[in-house]
Amino acid sequence: MSSVELIELYGSGQFSLEKSGEKINRQAGAIKLQVIELEFLLQNVRIIQHILNKSLTSKRAPTQIVRLLKNQVEDDRYAPMFAKWVNFYTNSNREVAYVDEFLVKQLLLNMLFRMHRNADMKEMPRLDIIFEPEAVILKGVYLANANDRSLSSSISSIDQESLQAFLDQRICSLIAYVAELHEGRFDLTALPEGRIEMLVSIPYDVN
Repeated sequence: MSSVELIELYGSGQFSLEKSGEKINRQAGAIKLQVIELEFLLQNVRIIQHILNKSLTSKRAPTQIVRLLKNQVEDDRYAPMFAKWVNFYTNSNREVAYVDEFLVKQLLLNMLFRMHRNADMKEMPRLDIIFEPEAVILKGVYLANANDRSLSSSISSIDQESLQAFLDQRICSLIAYVAELHEGRFDLTALPEGRIEMLVSIPYDVN
C-alpha cells in the first residue's frame, strides 16, 4: 500500500471518529437535558400534590430577590440552556422581596422550560426580568412553534395528540397559582406575527 493510500485510509478513519464523537456528544447533551427537565418536572409534581392535598402554603420571607433570580439563571444546570435568553433591568433600588424562594425559582423555571418547548428556534426566546419600584416583572416573549396551543380552549380529554397541550395548560395554571400566592398575576397574550407573551408580576411586599 502506498503512502498516499495510507494517508487517505487513516484520514477517512479520523474523520469517521470525529463524526462519531460529535454524535456521542450530541446524544450525551440530549440525555443531560432530559435528566434536568425530569428533575424540574418532579418538583412540579410535588407542588401539585401539595395543592391537591390543600397543604401548599407560601412561606414568604425577606429575600434578596435580585440575587435569587440571577443565581437561578446562572446555575450550572440551566445556564447553558437559558442564560442567553435572560436580560435583567433595574428601575428600582429595591433588593428585598417577601417571597417563597422555592416557589419563585420554580416559577422562573416553568416559564423558561415552557418557552423551550413551545418556541420556534428560528428566533431566540427572550425573558426580561425587570425590577420595578413596586414589583418584579418577568416578561417572556417567543415565536410560537407549530405545536404551541397557548390560547386554545380547555382540553377535557387526553390522547396522544392533545397530551402536550393538556400538560402545557397545567403548567400555565401552576405559574398563575404561584403568582397569586404572592398576590401577583400571570397573563398570557397573543402578539402580532405569531409571538406569545407570558407576563408575571410579583409585588415586593405583603399586603
